[in-house]
Amino acid sequence: MAWQLIKRPVVVAAYAVNLAVRARRGVLGRNRHEGSAAEIVRACIDDCWDGTHYRASPGYFRQFWTRDLSFSAPALARLSAGHRERVIASLAWAIRTWERRNSHITTTIHFFDQPVDVFDYGVDCLPLMLAAMRRIGADELLEEHRPWLEGEVRHYMDEVVDPKTGLVRSDRKYSAHRDTIVNRCNAFGNSMVALLAMTLVDLGWDLPAPMQPLALAPQSILLDHFWDPRGFFRDSPGDDTPSGEGNIWPFWTGVITDPAVLRQALGTLEDRGFAEPYPLKYEPVRRPEIEPLFVRTFMPDYQGATVWTSLGSMYLQLLHSFDPLQARLEMDRYRAWIERDGTFWEVIDDETGERYSSTLLTHSDESMLWSAIFLDLLENPGLPAATMRA
Repeated sequence: MAWQLIKRPVVVAAYAVNLAVRARRGVLGRNRHEGSAAEIVRACIDDCWDGTHYRASPGYFRQFWTRDLSFSAPALARLSAGHRERVIASLAWAIRTWERRNSHITTTIHFFDQPVDVFDYGVDCLPLMLAAMRRIGADELLEEHRPWLEGEVRHYMDEVVDPKTGLVRSDRKYSAHRDTIVNRCNAFGNSMVALLAMTLVDLGWDLPAPMQPLALAPQSILLDHFWDPRGFFRDSPGDDTPSGEGNIWPFWTGVITDPAVLRQALGTLEDRGFAEPYPLKYEPVRRPEIEPLFVRTFMPDYQGATVWTSLGSMYLQLLHSFDPLQARLEMDRYRAWIERDGTFWEVIDDETGERYSSTLLTHSDESMLWSAIFLDLLENPGLPAATMRA
């Protein structure tokens, strides 16, 4: 993992801001919103708007994060026309920034409008962003920047897709939703390759040769290489265990639509402890051996057996599609901690059920933009899940 990025001035600035946020919260206390869970989440989302673009949060992650905005976009757009306009404005701002900086799409646009990949090239950023623009009907933005975006598709193919297999390359590392471990060829990344192929077909754009087989059967990339007959998606080829993200994203991308497969995968997560004390963990038990030294030292179990509310919100949306009663019970548990704490946490400790706080360096952030996914479920329970595909 490219931890050398920490030396870049923009990332150093981010850490300085984080320390300032920590100090301010230590003196003044953190920001608490009052009201019902829905009212609290609405306030959290508003806190993420800076007048130009949505940030991932108003705290530690007060930058533009491509994946966070993109996977939240369908929910945000369905919540209100105002949120949809802000999403489109955010994406337009980001694309103009990348073009102006002569940059490829990056995971993040940091302070000083500086594009930065944290910590490697994102296997998910282009697929999620294109899918989000198509999903929310940002047709003018897509057409205006089509030549540049098609160039980014070619760059993505060079960086990510193995021309011999059509799978994510196994000889390179990528940033992903779980970005503090090493990601290579896994179920998450290959969900993104399939999503990109489906989106290009939807848009009527040219499909690169290695992706052409996916035009007819996009689900094959996951079912042929990652599905375990015991009822879950393996995290990576040769592995025999599931992961939280590996059994959410095939469905959230819309690559896998079979309700029976969804039931099995979510049932496996439930049975193996991924949904306790709340949905959802990346792993049921911490695996320190997969954490890079920096993470193991300063951010232990940050993305392991802790509860990630982004995955949890997606899980609840998907669960509600076939078991609304069980989903309601889980949603009520979410409501309880949201109203107790007056915010929407980034990470929750698996042992205490309170916000994650591992070291002086790492505390859970609050008021996350992705809380829109949970709010959408609260306000639109009768509608299909706000995934990346209608």
